[in-house]
Amino acid sequence: MSQTDKMREFILSYLETQPNQVNLATVRKLIGYGKNNDYSAPNILNELLVMDQKHEAILTAIFDVDFVDGVKLFNNQATRWLTPKGINYLQELKHGSASQPTIQLSTNNKNRAAQKYDGYLAQLISAKATMQTEADQVTLQEFSLDLRHLLTDNKKLECGALNKFSPFVQRNWQELSTPMTPIFMELSRRFLFDKNYDA
Repeated sequence: MSQTDKMREFILSYLETQPNQVNLATVRKLIGYGKNNDYSAPNILNELLVMDQKHEAILTAIFDVDFVDGVKLFNNQATRWLTPKGINYLQELKHGSASQPTIQLSTNNKNRAAQKYDGYLAQLISAKATMQTEADQVTLQEFSLDLRHLLTDNKKLECGALNKFSPFVQRNWQELSTPMTPIFMELSRRFLFDKNYDA
């Protein structure tokens, strides 16, 4: 998955959790949370502009981005950020098919694995209700996105790959330890037991 696709998945995943909040305050929060993933404000704003209703029609709103005068948002009284096309696009990003070639030979195994991981990640996301702050809820979402990439990208695990989430996980260990168990078991199985794993 390309860096642009990862950033788009982050943006759309966050916006999808913000119904009835189609406004610039949500965009400001998105930019603030994006800094945790090293996404700059201009990059996020450019992606929002490209995905808006006037261009790719992934978002319900229209953006007018001017780095001198600021950002204008036209929401047309929308109650959701994502259009039906945007919801489908986000699902494609989550399952890794947005930038894949159209001919795939082993989609059944890949889809089965992605569905299995979706179950694990859904259990993890369900802990969102127990989070004390909105910042922790968003961090949980970012954490689950990074875990999804580790589970589905089949790249080698790097030391400290999830280091930025260490304070969050320690703070919320009581709520997260049970749903994280199958995810960490899968990652450790690959790392410790797979002979063909490129470590």
